[in-house]
Amino acid sequence: MSRYLRMLGLSIVFFVFALDLASKALMFSALTKAGGLINLLPFFDFRLGFNHGVSFGLLSSQSDWAPWLLAAVALGISAYLSMRLWRATTKTQAIWIGLIIGGALGNAVDRLVDGAVTDFLDIHINGYHWPTFNLADVAIVIGVAIIIFDGFRNTIADRSDPPATL
Repeated sequence: MSRYLRMLGLSIVFFVFALDLASKALMFSALTKAGGLINLLPFFDFRLGFNHGVSFGLLSSQSDWAPWLLAAVALGISAYLSMRLWRATTKTQAIWIGLIIGGALGNAVDRLVDGAVTDFLDIHINGYHWPTFNLADVAIVIGVAIIIFDGFRNTIADRSDPPATL
């Protein structure tokens, strides 16, 4: 079973990583030609953006060392999660670990190659724009949501177990 879980997690890592890098290259090319914006729906556009920080531009810096530091953090987290993947005991663990590693590696490569993460997904309502994001971010958020959901599910299951009797 553990070999299956490792292969599942690694397959997700490679799929997310490849899809993220391909989508960034495609959207960079298309959006550069389109002037940086493609209107799709009243609440959703493709908008070219570059994040020099972490989520929502936090820790943003124009310093030469910042992309290297942030990429090193992502690589460190990925290394830790790779060890967790090797010890995964459930399909759910393999899935969330694969999603987070794939997304982290996609954004780390962007930082190392371009000095910033390329973002292009733009959700907005009445002039309010959610920070622009990419598929790596989506994978990471889904991975974290799975962790949270699984934690709640396990907590509820633990509460429903009958108390031990002596």
